[in-house]
Amino acid sequence: MAKNYTFNADISCTASSASGYTQSQSGSFQLDITGIDQVETGRKNIATGGTVIMTAPTFGKVVYVRNLDDTNFVTISMADDADNTIAVLEPGEFCFTILRDTGVIRGDANTATVTVEYFAVEIDSNAN
Repeated sequence: MAKNYTFNADISCTASSASGYTQSQSGSFQLDITGIDQVETGRKNIATGGTVIMTAPTFGKVVYVRNLDDTNFVTISMADDADNTIAVLEPGEFCFTILRDTGVIRGDANTATVTVEYFAVEIDSNAN
């Protein structure tokens, strides 16, 4: 049976230059999601030949992926369309996105296996 969840996110960013310029931005939001069929979270080792991050759900998904590697980047894409890149994550970078797609999400490490932290939420066809 589908369940309902609330996702809360806060982010704070600051950028500084050598010339003394500084810019800061922060924000937060709440996302109420209904009709959740599956939640996956954890860490996965992503190979250079590709590794599935989340299998195909019925309708859509909320996805967060962070590259935990110190030197290697990882490409996040839809498995059925390698040209449909969602993100290229350099060491320490992350992405958070909402996809209305029924495909499999995969990761491809650049030169060696990369460990990613992730969570993925499957949304059914009755989701709001």
